[in-house]
Amino acid sequence: MRVTAGHRTLTMVLALGSILGMTAWIPRAAAAESERAGKWQGSIPLTFTSGSSYNSDGTSVDVNDDLGWGFGFGYHLDDRFMVGADFTWLDANYSASVATDINNDQVPDSTVDVAGTLDAANFQLVGQYNILKGRITPFLRASFGWTWIDSNIPSGLPQTGCWWDPWYGYICNTFQPTFEDTSFAYGAAAGVRAELGEKFFLEGSYNVLWVDFDKAGTQSFDGIRLNAGWVF
Repeated sequence: MRVTAGHRTLTMVLALGSILGMTAWIPRAAAAESERAGKWQGSIPLTFTSGSSYNSDGTSVDVNDDLGWGFGFGYHLDDRFMVGADFTWLDANYSASVATDINNDQVPDSTVDVAGTLDAANFQLVGQYNILKGRITPFLRASFGWTWIDSNIPSGLPQTGCWWDPWYGYICNTFQPTFEDTSFAYGAAAGVRAELGEKFFLEGSYNVLWVDFDKAGTQSFDGIRLNAGWVF
């Protein structure tokens, strides 16, 4: 169960209300007609994901804040609707107190403190609604896809394999299996888009991603995203 769910929900509501409220402050001169309809866009999103704390069955995990990045592309069906896809990843430090079962009776007997860095990658199909037709507009965004997380905690003994590489010849390497999971994920965001001329744009938004883990249930991750890109 996530111990910060109430705080995160309040933060999300306040952030969404603040971003949407910015609509009233957009000057009419800055909201000139956009020419994005019928065009593609490519972008490089920078994502700041806030730290989170979780606990389940006697095990607790604290994940630190982290900055990630990725690639995105989309197609503007018209001035208001855009569909596309994003691929992002990050490496976040964490600490955990892991419940252990010494006598195999399925009852926690003690805990072990561990720390490390987890790897996470996220692929999302997205739909974005631009509230205004102008070059500066607030927007709403929804997405769904999959999130892969590797804890980098060993799940078995090291394994060594050897093979003949077509360029480098005979090679041997050791691989350490780790605990990892790929889960269905879906998200929502609200932000503001500003087109700088006909080609370049910037977007700032508040984002929430829900990940459906097999064992831990649905967990949410929130943060701020800056998206810089170009239209072609």
